[in-house]
Amino acid sequence: MSIHEEIAADFSEILREFGKIILYQGQSLSALISEPMLSSELVIGGEVDDIRFTAKVLRSALPELPRSGQIVHWDQKDYRIKAVMNRPPHAIVTLELGPVDP
Repeated sequence: MSIHEEIAADFSEILREFGKIILYQGQSLSALISEPMLSSELVIGGEVDDIRFTAKVLRSALPELPRSGQIVHWDQKDYRIKAVMNRPPHAIVTLELGPVDP
C-alpha cells in the first residue's frame, strides 16, 4: 500500500467520525469542514463581511474535479467555490468556500 493509499484510508476514517455532509453537483459528499474565517472585503459602496472556510474531501468521492465558481450546499446554505487545491496523487482535495454573493 502506498503512502497516498494509507492517507486515503486514514482520511476515510476521520470523515466517518467527524465528516459533515455537503452537496456538490447533486451528490452528497462527506467533508471535513474548517472553522469559518470572518473578514471584511472592500467593495463599491463600502465594506461587506466575507466568510471563508475549507471543505476537504476524498478525491475518489468526487465525480469530477471541482472548479472555481461552482456551488456547494452545506448547512442549509449555498457557497461558491473560491479556490481548489488539487495536488495529484494526494488523496485529499481542498475546496475554499465563500458566500455566493459577497
